[in-house]
Amino acid sequence: MKKCLASILCVGLAVGLLTGCGTKDTKEEAATEDEENYETGDASLDNPRNQDDIGQKELLVVSFGTSFNDSRRLTIGAIEDALEEAFPDWSVRRAFTSQIIIDHVKERDGEEIDNVKEALDRAVDNGVKELLVQPTHLMNGLEYNDLMDEIASYSDAFDKVYIGEPLLTSDDDFEKVKNAICDTMAKYDDGETAICFMGHGTEAESNGIYARMQELLTSSGIENFYVGTVEATPTLDDVIALVKKGNYKRVVLRPLMVVAGDHANNDMAGDEEDSWKSRFEAEGYEVEPVVSGLGEIKEIRDLYVEHAKAALGDSAGSATGDMSQVADASEMTEVEDVVDEGMTPVTADMLKKGTYEVGMRSSSSMFKVDSVELNVLDGDILEVKLYMHSNAYSHMYIGTAEEAAKSGGPYLELQGLVDTGFFDFPIEALDQPIQVAAFSVRKQKWYDRTILFEAASLPEDAFLEKRSKSVDDLGLADGSYTCSVTLDGGSGKASVTDPCNLTIKDGKCIASIEWSSDKYDYMMVDGVQYDPVNTSGNSVFEIPVDGFDYAMKVQADTTAMSKPYLIDYTLTFDSSSIR
Repeated sequence: MKKCLASILCVGLAVGLLTGCGTKDTKEEAATEDEENYETGDASLDNPRNQDDIGQKELLVVSFGTSFNDSRRLTIGAIEDALEEAFPDWSVRRAFTSQIIIDHVKERDGEEIDNVKEALDRAVDNGVKELLVQPTHLMNGLEYNDLMDEIASYSDAFDKVYIGEPLLTSDDDFEKVKNAICDTMAKYDDGETAICFMGHGTEAESNGIYARMQELLTSSGIENFYVGTVEATPTLDDVIALVKKGNYKRVVLRPLMVVAGDHANNDMAGDEEDSWKSRFEAEGYEVEPVVSGLGEIKEIRDLYVEHAKAALGDSAGSATGDMSQVADASEMTEVEDVVDEGMTPVTADMLKKGTYEVGMRSSSSMFKVDSVELNVLDGDILEVKLYMHSNAYSHMYIGTAEEAAKSGGPYLELQGLVDTGFFDFPIEALDQPIQVAAFSVRKQKWYDRTILFEAASLPEDAFLEKRSKSVDDLGLADGSYTCSVTLDGGSGKASVTDPCNLTIKDGKCIASIEWSSDKYDYMMVDGVQYDPVNTSGNSVFEIPVDGFDYAMKVQADTTAMSKPYLIDYTLTFDSSSIR
């Protein structure tokens, strides 16, 4: 089993799934018994794609599902049609993850739709050799582990398994989806209309995609588009509050969901007093619901096709020795310096054996990691695991992009699953720049990157000898000073005033930290809460400093989001700058 699962990890871009409209216990499921009270469309027009005679190459499209027949045909069915057109040599088949919807459609309409197990059994029985799985889900989310376990349990039956990404995975995905929904709703954009999108929402961390989409819309100058959710944040109340700040006469509603099922028809467009339509009407707006799923938009369908193609390209080992696959300077973002003046390498013989989380700097904002695990091993060996922010890069090479292309391999391959996908390799030292090349799945090119792993991010007890300096070590007398301070962590958008003011009294050091925003209502240092010392302007805190020249861990609570959020940061105070 381990060998088979490893083959999936090496050949496929694994994805996490959030159900098409949320968690397993959704309102759409609960409402199925009442659906006979209104028309959902003609099921006979839908193709369940459960035929046999699949052939040796199958493209299985996995969706949460919907029992609204017309929407199923116009969204999920249209995505399946687009994939069939793009992959003429593959047999496109369907699977739903919601058994309640499958059962209801069969009982009501006589249409039989496979669940994931049934679809995989069908593929096995039909002698499929290569299986490409493309989800239609919106984002990485709660059903990921179940789906991956189910696919992995069948890996013995196939020569190759490829898995595509959900809709909103990379920065490029967000930009394309933003453009697609804006272009589709452009006819309503008359200056007097607020255009509001309703997502489902989840308690999982993946719920952040809604705030991220709102931020992208706002930062693009699109001020009359708003994003909310049914069951999480931003809430309908949040959206109404934002709309009321504008001078709008009309509100147009549309689901930010692949299908337009129960949530779109009832929670959004229904006549119940708590629906989005009724709530906005109660506020005095003229309301027009647009009951259409994202799957009806061609650009959205095209993006699913791109993801399926990327899965095949990655898994087929497309990082070859082709020099045309080397990105030139015009194709790269601004290169940032990762080395500080006076920085000296920290080697394994200076550290205690063990496993640590360590910070990483990158010369490119496009090469993102979620975390880095450092292993200090016997024999003075350092190894790192780079847990990537996404599966945008399939291979790495220690060296330049040109060297990577010329070599033709072997390359470091992305291991693990989505959200835990990582590269694993040895390094010589921390605080020392490393030249690497990263192979982009979308661009099919090698990109030059310089990375550096920060010794200052290690805890003090990781070093065989003390590295941080105290007030006593520096011989600082009581008094007032200034000191250069560096903030790391969070999204990278926040900053603190540099230099900061220090006060030393009785051998203790207090730093005055002024943030770039007034949205921080407290800080945490060593489990102690510190409140702001000012009542206007940017947030200012007076916090203790227990040492210089190392990354001191702190937390700051921001109120800039729809609910308070405690963010991890580090502050590094440079002893050489104290004046």
